[in-house]
Amino acid sequence: MPKTRRPSPQQALVAFVQAHFNSLTGLLLLALLAISVMQGAEWLQDPYRFPLRVVEIEGELRYLQREPLQQVLAPHIDGGFFGVDVAGIRAVVEGLPWVHLARVQRVWPDILSVSIQEQDPIARWGEDGFLNRHGESFVPGHTPGLTGLPRLSGPAGHEETVLKQYQAIDKTLASLGMQVTRVELDQRRAWHVELASGVQLELGRTDTYRRLQRFVRNYQDVFALRLDELQRVDLRYSNGFSVDWRQASTTAKEGKG
Repeated sequence: MPKTRRPSPQQALVAFVQAHFNSLTGLLLLALLAISVMQGAEWLQDPYRFPLRVVEIEGELRYLQREPLQQVLAPHIDGGFFGVDVAGIRAVVEGLPWVHLARVQRVWPDILSVSIQEQDPIARWGEDGFLNRHGESFVPGHTPGLTGLPRLSGPAGHEETVLKQYQAIDKTLASLGMQVTRVELDQRRAWHVELASGVQLELGRTDTYRRLQRFVRNYQDVFALRLDELQRVDLRYSNGFSVDWRQASTTAKEGKG
């Protein structure tokens, strides 16, 4: 039986190419496509080909100024229209104390649009901070024209709880023509309230709504005619309260709870 002749290396290579021609062609095309995409991306991201020429800052600004904002943005816009880091710029803008939300987008052919929603402070928080209407705290670098805001305070992480409690108390006492200027939640989780007249209300840790209603029910009979003398009302009792007048001290209570 004659021996089978082994193909030469050249013949083996030709046979392999013929057998895998379609696969090799596809791989070659994919490689060429990948190279083209990479080169195209580099070409588009070249800041000298598509530079950003305009930075538009939009939004109603009461506490921020446009020129300092543009100075903050300047180091971050050198990537050109396609190369600029939109997410990074948004993070930089939202990191500013007076910015609540920011939206950053490209506008063809050479504009970067930055839309800003400022913080809307509705109360002071602690010594240097403020709360917005969502119960989020922030500490701005300056506080122009912010007077008459209620002062709220409490442990860290309880900002929203304190804000909601203030709003509920203020709404309840507004029916008596009273305005709440301070609400504090202390470390023992007890509530302290101060009115615009300087009157202090002690509501304790539990049943705060029921205790506040007790003050409202007794307002006309006990407090209304002596508001100028009223200093402090301690409502931390099961069925009564104690009153500190500016000239004397009167107590009406049944078992402190």
